[in-house]
Formats: sequence, C-alpha cells, structure tokens
Amino acid sequence: MITRSKHAFSRGIFLKSVLALLLVSVCFQGTAPANERFTHDPFVPTDPIMPLSQVKPGMKGECLTVVKGNDIVSFNAEVIDIISTLSNPKNLILIKVSGRVAEAAGGIASGMSGSPFYIDRKLVGAIGYGWNFTDHFHGLVTPIEDMLEIWNNPEIIPSFDPAPIIAEVPPLEEPEFSEEYGASSDDDENLEENGGEQFEDIINEDTQEDIAEAWDLLLSRYGETPPGESPSRNFVFISGVSQRMASHISDTLGVEASPFGGASDGSSKTIRYDPEIKPGMAIGASLMWGDVELSGIGTLTAVSKDGRFIGFGHPLLRLGPTAAVLMDAHISTVISGLQTPFKLGTTRDIIGIITQDRPQGIGGRIGHFAPAASVTINLTDVDSGRSYRKAFQMVQDKYLLSNLASPAIVGAVENLWGRSGGGSAKVTATYYGSALRDGWQRTNIFVSETDVTRQMLAEFNLLTQMFAVNPFQELRPFGVNVEVEVTQEPRVLYIEDVQIEQKDSLRPGDTLSFDITLRPWRKDPFVRTYSLKVPDNVSGIAQLFVRGGGIAEETAEYHDQAWRSISSLPILLRELDAKETNDQIVMEIRGQEALSAQIARARQAGPDDLMNDMLKSEIREEKMLEGSMRVVRTNYYVDGIIHKLINIDGRARHRGVPYDNEEWDFEDDDFDDIEEYEEENYDDGID
Repeated sequence: MITRSKHAFSRGIFLKSVLALLLVSVCFQGTAPANERFTHDPFVPTDPIMPLSQVKPGMKGECLTVVKGNDIVSFNAEVIDIISTLSNPKNLILIKVSGRVAEAAGGIASGMSGSPFYIDRKLVGAIGYGWNFTDHFHGLVTPIEDMLEIWNNPEIIPSFDPAPIIAEVPPLEEPEFSEEYGASSDDDENLEENGGEQFEDIINEDTQEDIAEAWDLLLSRYGETPPGESPSRNFVFISGVSQRMASHISDTLGVEASPFGGASDGSSKTIRYDPEIKPGMAIGASLMWGDVELSGIGTLTAVSKDGRFIGFGHPLLRLGPTAAVLMDAHISTVISGLQTPFKLGTTRDIIGIITQDRPQGIGGRIGHFAPAASVTINLTDVDSGRSYRKAFQMVQDKYLLSNLASPAIVGAVENLWGRSGGGSAKVTATYYGSALRDGWQRTNIFVSETDVTRQMLAEFNLLTQMFAVNPFQELRPFGVNVEVEVTQEPRVLYIEDVQIEQKDSLRPGDTLSFDITLRPWRKDPFVRTYSLKVPDNVSGIAQLFVRGGGIAEETAEYHDQAWRSISSLPILLRELDAKETNDQIVMEIRGQEALSAQIARARQAGPDDLMNDMLKSEIREEKMLEGSMRVVRTNYYVDGIIHKLINIDGRARHRGVPYDNEEWDFEDDDFDDIEEYEEENYDDGID
C-alpha cells in the first residue's frame, strides 16, 4: 500500500494561487487586438421562401434529409399548429411527419435537425426539435425567417497570422464602470424571467399566453430545450477518448454524447475548397477533429449565392461567434430507440467554417477556413514497452480550450493506455504560442493508488486555463505537445529520516550539513548528505525543512512574502517556472526573522516601493542564490515532509564557508533513477 504523507493534500495549491493572482490583475491589463469583425449583406437563400404569415394548419409539404450514405431523400410533413415563444426562435411550427422514409427512421431522428421543410417548393424552415419517450412523428420546425436572423450578427473571422506580441508592461488604464452596474430591481426581474420563482406558477396556467411564457422559461432554464425534448443539437459524438472523459466533456458542455460515430478513421482530413452543396445534405459541426473528435451531425438547410449557409434549426452549443469546422458527413443508418432515434454517422472532409452558433441555428461560409489549436500526445507504456501517438486539432477558442483540451488529452491517454486507476505517470507538457517562441515546458510525476490520470487532469486543467484565458496575450496559433510515460508500479521515493551532523549551535553564514534517508518503494533505503547555508538574517530557533516538491508549498515562507500580483505574461511564466513539482526534494532553512524583515521593509516603504516588492519566484531565486534553499530533481514521486529545529546563535555574524555547488555523482544502484541535477539558480528552472 502506498503511504501518503499527511501533508500531501496541499500539493498543487500554488498553481491555484497563481491563477488567483491572475484574476486580481485581469481588470487592469490590455489584451491582444481582437480578430476582425465583418458585416455582410442579408442572407438570401437560393430557394424561394414562404413567410410564416402564409403557413396555416393543415398545409402539407415535404422535408429533405439523409438517412443512409449521402443520398438526399424526402418524407411527408403536415402543419399541425404555430406555437409562439418569448425568445429566439420567436415561433415554432408543429408538424407531423409520415411516409415510408419517416416510418423506417422511427420518426424524427436526432441528426435530422436542419432538414429543410418545403410547402409548394418554397422553403418554410428547418426541423429543430422533437421529444424524448413519445411519438417521434411529431416535431417542431424553426421558421426560415427566424433562421435568417442568424446573419443579423457580425462575423468574427480568425486570422491565420500569429497574434501580435504586446509589451511586457502595458500602460495602466482606469477601468470604466457604469453607475448602473450592479444589482438592481431589474436584475430581480431578469432572474424571474430566467426560471426564478415564477416557474412553478406559470406552468399551471392554461392560457395560450401563459403557455408561451412557460415555454420560454423552460427554454431559458434548459438551454433552449424543454425537459424531455430531444433536439439534435443536444446529441454529439465523441471519439478517441475514454468513456469517462467523454462523459466529463459531455457534462461540461451540457449535451448528450455517444462514443460511437461522429469521427472518421482518424487520418488527416481533406480540405475541399469548392464542394458541392445542397439543402438536405448531412453536415458535421466539429470542435475537435483528428485522432480525437467532438462533432455534432445535422442537416444543411439553405445556401446563398455568396457561399454562406444556414443549418441545424437550433444551436450547436450556443457559442455565438465561433470558428468551428464544417464538414460533410456520411450517415451509416438511423438507430431506433425508445428515448429518441438518431443518425449514426461519421464526418468526412472539411468544407468550410461555422461562424455563427445562435439560438435559431448555425451559419457560416463554404470554402473558408480558420486556424486551429494543435495537440500531440506521445505515450510510452513502460510495462509493455509499447509506444503510441495521437494528434488532433480543436477550435481556437479560449473558453473551449480552457474547458475541453485537458479532458481530451487525459481521455486520449486513458484510451491509449487501455486502463485507468492506480499507477505512476511522468508527464512533460510543452505549450506553444505566438508569445512562446521556444515553448514553455513543465515536467511532473503523478502517483495514485486509485486514479493517476485524474491527478494529471487537475494539473492540465489549471495550466491550460492559464494559457488559454490569460489576460495578457493571445497565444495564436496555440499548441500543446504531451509526452507521457506510464506504469502500474508506484514510482515513489519516501523521505524517511533527516539527521543533522552538527551538535553545537550554528551562526549566520555557517554551513549546515545533514543526512537524508531515502527509500524507493519496496527497495532498501539509502542515505545522502546535503548542506545549506544559514541565512544572515536568521537567529534563535530556526527550522530545517526537507519535503517532497509541492508538499506544504502554500505555507512556505517565501510564498507568504509575496506582495505583488502578476502583471505580464513573462512574469506569469517565471511564476510557473518557480512552481514545485512532485519529483523534487526541497530543502530549506527558515526562520521568523526573514518574514519580520520583509514586513518591516514594507512598513517603511512608499506606495511605489510596495508595488515593486518581490514575487514568489524572485524570493525563491534569492534564497537559492544565498544557499539557504536547495532543490533536487529525481525520477520519482517524492513523498514525505520532515522538519528539524536548529539553534542559531546570532550574537556574532560571519560569512562562514562558501556555499558548495559541486556536481553530484550517485553511486548507489538503488538510486540510478535520480537525475544528477541541482537547481543552482532560478534561471536553470525545471529544464
């Protein structure tokens, strides 16, 4: 059984504190220039349209869709009623479908959303919604007039050019706040309109007006979808990741997900610049593609002469302006089900960009494309000796990157490893971007009795969030390369004992030598001797701390002394470099005088001096340069924390012997996996 230190729970807190410092500074920082916004002419479908005012109950027409392969087929539909709502879409057309195609499909299937509905060869709208656990032959059509409103919004087209690198210290600007900003009686009304206390009362009313209002509250509360309803937008395909990470992504997005379909064979996608586009064809809206895919499959509703399109009849994820990838899709079949039938399909070639994800549907441009974030994963299974590789791309969206990249990476690792649970993992993650010329790299080791990849996920989440939504600099193009070594064996090095050689009291400037007893998991212990210099500003009772990296890092003295927030990307990177890793042995002499001196300086300093006080990384660098702190990197997960009291005689101060920075040479066979490395100064970092 792996014995965990009682202090091990505090690992990783430092990363969260760095994120907190970022949030403190976000209101005062400039950002990289935004992508260009484009306006456009009104969207005019190539097919003639029938306005909603001409649609009457009892009118009959046909819908176009794909139920197998790529062949577009039709099925009958009859208008039952017009339903008004108080949000977008403003109206919905209740229809009943029939005919051989509809009966074979089991009614309206998930994936038929966007299927154009024609009456007298005029485009009325697109299928948008159906219901779960009901007669699936009834559904709701989003009127074409509502769908055209998608193009009332400007487009934001991402640039392929690298994001400009902004100055390290941008000019401070006073943020402007409206006097009306904050809580008000209007806020209370908005709360009620979005599913507040009125909810239970409204759904018991029977008038048409109240039904419409209740419908609207249901839409707002459940993301445009009443409970029990089954729009295709709520059904996506996730491939290339483990089932539990697929569920994690599904929960994050608030959609239903299937681990089958949606993806091609993982080979490189072909880009088609001039594809043949027809209303009723099957399309895919992809947020990730390659060896990992996250896509929704639906139907194209209409195209315009200038190459724009609309589809789905409801949002994908209601992202607003976006840069998702449009693909054509191949439908294998329609799967019948008690809850709802659905199309099982795979995406194929890249044919355009989705720039609008609105309540009425999606829209974009055929033959236009956007830059994407790239992820590469190389995994080595130490136990089997096998190596694997996955590569995928995803939408260059800061919020999607922040929330989806990490579970996708960890899910791909679990998928390649073929297991989840206890074990050890050594992970080297390298982040790339326009402001990271050579990339930023971090290596860490994770060990768990129950779930080692879950520990990886926690760190990936924090790091990816910092880079994706940092308030200083857009990292475009953005990329992540992950090297992972996994084994079921616990790669743990325990700190068992610390013995101090000196028996007499020490003086400031003296060198303190001590022996550390270390024991790898299920191997014989061995002893290593190290030394630290007693700081000049410490006297009386002090402490020698020996601990695993990250253990009690939050309470370390140098952390408590940080008075300044992070104000630029280079400073953020330096703070991340100073973050300890689980494979380190950290040795440090600490005394109360150091913190007291810092507070005393702060009390005597002016406002400008306080703003320029030391960050944690600078304090760490200072301590390592003076020799009172030393960090050793190993190829183990280092567990344990021991502290010893030492007596420092401060009555006579001297420089003592110089700090010894000798190179290491480990000869013990049991310690072959220790790197001959010492973090001699800050610039060495963790490389």
